[in-house]
Amino acid sequence: MVRPVHADRPVAAEATPDRLVEVGERLERVLEGGAPESPVAREDARELVRLLTDLYGEVLERVLDLADDAGSLTDDLLARLADDRLVGSLLLVHGLHPYSVQERVERALASLRLERHSAEAAATVSEDGTVRVSVVASGCGSAAVVDMVRAAVEEAAPDADVHVEAAQSGTPAFIPLETLMPKRATVRT
Repeated sequence: MVRPVHADRPVAAEATPDRLVEVGERLERVLEGGAPESPVAREDARELVRLLTDLYGEVLERVLDLADDAGSLTDDLLARLADDRLVGSLLLVHGLHPYSVQERVERALASLRLERHSAEAAATVSEDGTVRVSVVASGCGSAAVVDMVRAAVEEAAPDADVHVEAAQSGTPAFIPLETLMPKRATVRT
C-alpha cells in the first residue's frame, strides 16, 4: 500500500506520545495566546479542538469496527495496537483501549521480569481506578527496583492514580559476617 508522505508531518515511526504532549502544549499555547479581550474566540477555539478530538476518536473506533467486521482484527493485531506507545495512548484517550487498568498493570509488571532482581510485586486496582503496588525486594538495589516498577506502572496506566510502596522482605538485606567466616576446628586435649 502506498501512503502519502507529507513533509510537514512526522512519519509514524517518529510520532510518539512525547510528540502528542508537544502538540497538546502547542494547542494550549495557541488557545491561551488569543486576545485577552476575546474570551468568546478562545472558547470557540477550545470547542473546535474538542470537536476535532471527538471526531478523530469516532474515526478510530470506526476503523477498529471495520477491521473487526472484516475478520482482520485478530487478538494479535489488537495486542500490537494496544502495545504501540502512540496508538495505545490514543486508544486510551478515546476510551477504546482493549485492556483494563488491571490487565495493563499486570502486563507491565510481567514485562519487568522482577525475578531477575530477586523481587516481586503485587498490584490491586480499586473501583475508583487507584492502583496500589507492593514491591518486595531486598538488597542495596531495592530502591531502584521500586523506581523501575513505578515508572512501568505509570506508563502502562497513565489514567490511574498510582501508588507504589516497598514492602519489607522476609529475609535480611545483608549477610552476617560470621556466616562468611570459616569455622575453626576446636582442639580437644
